[in-house]
Amino acid sequence: MIGPVVRALARQKTPALLVVLETAFGFALAVQASGLALHYARAASAPRGIDTRSLLLAVTERDGPSFASRDEREAAVRRDTEALSRAAGVRAAAEATSSPYNLTHREVVETTSADDPHDPRPPLARLAPLDSHAPPPPRALAWMLDDRGGAAAVLGLAPLDGRLLIAGDAAATTATPAVVTQALAARLFPGGGRAVGQVVRRSARQKPLAIVGVVPSFRASLGPDPDAESVLFAAEEPPLGRTLSYLIRLGPTGGEDGDGAADEGSIARVREALERADARRLVMVRKLDEGAELDNGTSRGAGGLALTLIGTTLVVVFLGRVGMASLLVSERRQALGIRRALGATRADVARLVLVENAVLTTAGLAAGAVALAGLRAAARAVAPGLDLPVDPLRLGLVAAAVWLAGMAAALVPALRASAVSPAEASRS
Repeated sequence: MIGPVVRALARQKTPALLVVLETAFGFALAVQASGLALHYARAASAPRGIDTRSLLLAVTERDGPSFASRDEREAAVRRDTEALSRAAGVRAAAEATSSPYNLTHREVVETTSADDPHDPRPPLARLAPLDSHAPPPPRALAWMLDDRGGAAAVLGLAPLDGRLLIAGDAAATTATPAVVTQALAARLFPGGGRAVGQVVRRSARQKPLAIVGVVPSFRASLGPDPDAESVLFAAEEPPLGRTLSYLIRLGPTGGEDGDGAADEGSIARVREALERADARRLVMVRKLDEGAELDNGTSRGAGGLALTLIGTTLVVVFLGRVGMASLLVSERRQALGIRRALGATRADVARLVLVENAVLTTAGLAAGAVALAGLRAAARAVAPGLDLPVDPLRLGLVAAAVWLAGMAAALVPALRASAVSPAEASRS
């Protein structure tokens, strides 16, 4: 039965081709949109790895010139941290120029040599490879955070191996002490080697990093970033500037157990403590995850927009198919009347129209696979970070939805075709 159907459709090339193209591009768009919806839904629901409910970020900017020396800057930091320690509800505070979900950046980090236990050279000496033809060392893209003592602890991170950074680490001269997350350690040392004691390089700096500790993984960014848990804390001297930033963990204020959730009262107390320490500056205090919540809201909105696009695509495919199927029927009323005159029943005619639409829909899905490959290539060129994998289950579900929408659109035209009387065969 398929052969005669194909030959009949070949005589109506334009309507048939339009049905195939409409189905193909509808399928390709729906698959890509479903990938975006799933991608952003996962980004919005991704666990953070740290409890941000009791964390604040305070930023101060002095009124006047930059700090004249490191001693002056360190004195200002000591004054502020002492003031914060006396504020009601503050459990811990640490100075940090960068912080998760806020001001941070990424750098390429690579190991200095293969993790070879038989290499007799100390870690710093391994910066020069033994063999210039050896394969490149493992590398990873890492979110860089600074910690001059206490920042990781304020975030609630405890060392799994080694130690956290302390105040004296920033003065190291040979290699900058650093702490990495489990996720970053696994990427840099995929063979299961111990990260503590290793030396790594960074793309933006000449001074190497000596890993002194490993902490549990957490997300430094809550957007659609597969490397969000690859985080590195480095003990580095900051620029002098006029700005000081502090990570602050709140605790209970009335003898209660557990952490104190950040609210307007705690934010006001922290701001007042910093303003009392130095009134000649601007002080801004907010929840650490305020930006993360905005990012999550953006992800949820983008996911909802992608779902809307899927629904719109299916509606457009359905309405377009209704129109094209009706056109195919109206152009063949005389041919359908001849079939009725030759003994075809109404059910036979309806079945013929449905089979034709099934053939066109299936051909459209096959062409849609080609269109999908082109659409994915274009998306990768425009946004390389959104290279969404196409899993078979999602592909099958979208194909089934498009196929059912196309067949549902053919039901009314099929019923109209079955109502054609044999008398139509005598009309010119």
